[in-house]
Amino acid sequence: MRIMFVLGFVLPFPGAAWTRISFFARKWSQRGHVVDVVGTFSFKALKEKGIKKIEGINVFNIIFNIGVKTEHPLIVTLNNTLSLLILLFHLLIRRPKVVIISVPAGGHMQIGAIIACKLMQVRYIIDFRDEWEDYVYGRASKNFYKKMYKLLKRVMTALYEKSDLVVTVTQPIAGSLTLRGVRRVKIVPNGADVTVFKPYDKAAVRRRLRVKDEEFIIVYEGTVGEYYRLDVVIKALARLDNAVRNKIRLLVVGSGDMPNLLKLAENFGLKDNVLYLGAKNDKVELAQIISAGDVGVIPYDDNPLWKNSVPAKFYEYCACGIPVIATVYDDSLLASIIKEGEVGLTTPPLDEEELSKAILWFYHNAELREVMGRRARMLVEEKFDRNKIADEFFKLVLRMCN
Repeated sequence: MRIMFVLGFVLPFPGAAWTRISFFARKWSQRGHVVDVVGTFSFKALKEKGIKKIEGINVFNIIFNIGVKTEHPLIVTLNNTLSLLILLFHLLIRRPKVVIISVPAGGHMQIGAIIACKLMQVRYIIDFRDEWEDYVYGRASKNFYKKMYKLLKRVMTALYEKSDLVVTVTQPIAGSLTLRGVRRVKIVPNGADVTVFKPYDKAAVRRRLRVKDEEFIIVYEGTVGEYYRLDVVIKALARLDNAVRNKIRLLVVGSGDMPNLLKLAENFGLKDNVLYLGAKNDKVELAQIISAGDVGVIPYDDNPLWKNSVPAKFYEYCACGIPVIATVYDDSLLASIIKEGEVGLTTPPLDEEELSKAILWFYHNAELREVMGRRARMLVEEKFDRNKIADEFFKLVLRMCN
């Protein structure tokens, strides 16, 4: 079968969308299917333009993206027009049986992708990862932009409803889509590849990273900035007494606003407490770094939209056998999973004092950290193994195509 994924970012990149889509693509290509993943390029990433092969996946960075983070309606229109024209040509050449469009996409170019599928009469599936329309609406700086995004949400709802299938990552998000009038919705959760994300030799990895065995390590992987508030983690560490915080280090893996985070750490006298390791596309290397930690942190901001979300980093922390601290509302899905599974602690969003207490609790309870870490690993093995999820997703694709 010929399968095409459309992912509106420069590929590969160290983000949850690529992690999810690349795993499905790689898994299915190993079974003999022809799998393409279509990405973008931009002025800043001209060298990434073109075609490449990544672990058996055909990657096409061929859609020019004018701007990923702009809200100007002209830019959004141009991005969608470019995606429409380029994908019309690409669909004609590659002739996929089904197209899976990852939403949200950088530059909001998913409308062009959907229209291209409609015009070419190709079946398409929407892979809806988060409630992005409400997020961009909340961030809009002008009333005109808010009106534009309100209209965009209505348009997207109609396009989702006309798709052959919509899959999403959690039951609350599926419920939200159903309330919008989208009927064909199935859940394909996020997870972790338990053959890659697993406990590695902690002492050996720490030696390689030049981290002392006696240091207490907090790990964060993902985007630095935006709705992940690592600045709150720094402020929480600053509340600890010197004897404790001198033995704690924050390992950061990812990309984003690191200069401001390091400046903040320096202002609090915590410059040596932060170890930035850069972005990592190699999943084995990333899993080894996570395994070196004592606890993983998910520092969400106070946006209520995250009540329905569970980030990929949660599953990856758990699969590597470390417990989790998440700054989430008590009635959120992530909080319920953490509490029911007894795999970590939760604190209110943006509450540096409570976060500081949670860090201190883990610092003083090594045995319970290990118990929670073993529970976390079992949770992913039983319910969130990406290998099993990929198999179930492919069954949905086959059923839809037949």
